[in-house]
Order: sequence, then C-alpha cells, then structure tokens
Amino acid sequence: MDREPTETPDVVLTAQVKARALDLGFAKVGIARAEPLAPEGDWLRSYVEEGRHASMQWLADTAEVRADPTHARMVPRARSVIVVALPYARTEPPSGPSPARIARYAQGRDYHNVVRRRLRKLEKWLRGLGHDSRWSVDARPVLERAWAVRAGIGFVGKNCCLIVPGIGSHVFLGTVITTAELVVDEPMPSRCGRCTLCLDACPTRAFVGPNELDARRCISYLTIEHDGPIASELREGMGEWLFGCDVCQDVCPFNGALAAGRMPRLVDDDDVEPFAPDPRHARAVSEALTMDDEAFAAWTASTPLSRSGRVRIARNAAIVLGNRGERRHLPVLQEAARSHDDETVRDAAAWAVEELRRRGES
Repeated sequence: MDREPTETPDVVLTAQVKARALDLGFAKVGIARAEPLAPEGDWLRSYVEEGRHASMQWLADTAEVRADPTHARMVPRARSVIVVALPYARTEPPSGPSPARIARYAQGRDYHNVVRRRLRKLEKWLRGLGHDSRWSVDARPVLERAWAVRAGIGFVGKNCCLIVPGIGSHVFLGTVITTAELVVDEPMPSRCGRCTLCLDACPTRAFVGPNELDARRCISYLTIEHDGPIASELREGMGEWLFGCDVCQDVCPFNGALAAGRMPRLVDDDDVEPFAPDPRHARAVSEALTMDDEAFAAWTASTPLSRSGRVRIARNAAIVLGNRGERRHLPVLQEAARSHDDETVRDAAAWAVEELRRRGES
C-alpha cells in the first residue's frame, strides 16, 4: 500500500523513546519504519501453504495482519515500530523436574507478564503525547524477529532465532507500533557465515535448511503446542526435554556471553529476578503422570509451563522417562499406561514401558 507523505522524523522524541526503554530494563532498543513486510510476508504465506506451521492455526489466520503493521487490525496510521530485547538466560545450570529439562526461557515467571508491564508503560507514555500506539509481546499478530532485524537489534540465525551480538539468542522481543515519526535504525546483516552447528545439532532434524524450520519435527513445538500422540520416530530424539528445547541455541557461538557468565540480569520492582528458576520445578518428573488439574495448576501458575496443559506435560514426562531408561520408573509408567485419564498419555506411557523393557533386555 502507498504511504502518505511523512513528516520529518522527531530526533528528540527518538532519543527519549530509547532512553525510556533502557530505563525500563530492556537491554537493546531499535526502531524500524512501519510498512508492509517484504519478503517476510511472502515467506510466511509460503510457510503456511506448505503446512510447516503444523497445528498452529493462529499463524494461518493472522498471516496478512502479521505482514503489515498498518493493517486495519493493527495501527492503520503507524509510522514506526519500536523493538526491544530483554535477556532471560542465567549463568547457573538450568533446573527442572528430575531428570527432565525445561527450556531456559521457561525457567521462571511467564515472560508475557514481565515484558508486557514494561511495554505498556512505554505505550502509555506515547499515547499521552498524542501518538496512537500498540504494544505486543508474542501474543499479537506481529513478526517480532523481522522487525528486530530491521531495527538493528540483531540478525536471524540459521536456527531461526534472533541473535543479538554481545548477548546471544536468549532474549525476549517486544514491540510498540506507533504513529510517532521516529528516526529508524540500520538493519543488521547475518553474521552466521558458513557455520551450521545449530542445524547439525537438532536431534529430530527439524531444519529443512538454513533459516527453514519444519515445526512438525521441532521439539519445542512438539512439547508445547502439539496435541495428541507424538510420532514414534521422533520420541527418542526428544531426549529429556519436558518443555521446549535449547539444543540449537546451546551450540551457537554467539551465546558465548552466557557461557562466560556475562549475561545481564533483570530485577523487578519487588527485588525479585523474574527469570530465576522457579523452586516449584525441583521435583520428580514422574509426579507429572499423577497430577490432577488442581495440582497441575498450582505447579505451573504464572509460568510458561501452564501453556502446555496437564495432558501434554504428562505425555512428555512419559517420553522423557522412556528415554531415560531407568527401571525404577517402571511402576509409575505401568500405572499411567493402565489408568491415566487421557489416551495420549496412556499411549506414551505404554511406549515408555516397552522402551525400559527393551533396554533391560539388551
């Protein structure tokens, strides 16, 4: 669509926006021009047409809105997209229900709430100056990674993660789409070069090629979003991942700041680190097979784990125990295979029982 003639970018307001974003705790802030995304919009449409979005129907339903911040369902008179990055990884070893693993981003509080509180303050301030604005953090139809590249925050690695030089890929992204005419930053080109460590490390071979992920084979998708049974040929590759996966990020050289213990930390107004490991996670993963709805809600309240729901987590737990191969878990798996209230969990537990028996015989 054609854009109306623009005003001169407000240099002073741009500086104020960036200063406020940094004061709110964000580690990086950049600005891009609000306009229809190309070629990213075409890529998203092709991704959906090829079915690589798996069961994430919301991607298909909002593809056109995601490709254009000036869409009628976003901010029609938008001029700028403010992009912020907030690191979440800690240098301490990740915790999780023994012997399972939880992705680093899900170790602490639900990031939607943590980032949203800060973005809303920035949005409210801009609205107070007369600029229509709308915040987003992974819950509205916005292609945050594409805007982060355009705003000079980082570049997209071959594993499809946004990489911020000096910090790495363990960051949450947020945006504020606004009618304010701001000074835009220069996009950041890729720095991956010939490295393919992330592609080679994926246990389930989810990468079709560089920057091409098939969600139907991705451990993060399978453990968090996928309903029903997980294909037998993918279960062993899931290893001990209960929720999410960090494999392709763990091998990335750009995450050296984490390995070297240089990751910045965020502290909330209550002097609590929101992304510190939740002590509720320190329990036996086998308990996930016996939780009722009330117990599950208490265990996952205000954490990303609540997104998967009790059944998916129980299914994942059974697969983790099957991959672990320890016969001490046989009784709880046999009971789940026999009497769990969900067929998907019973199927996963029965598979795990057979895995333990097979390994015991070999």
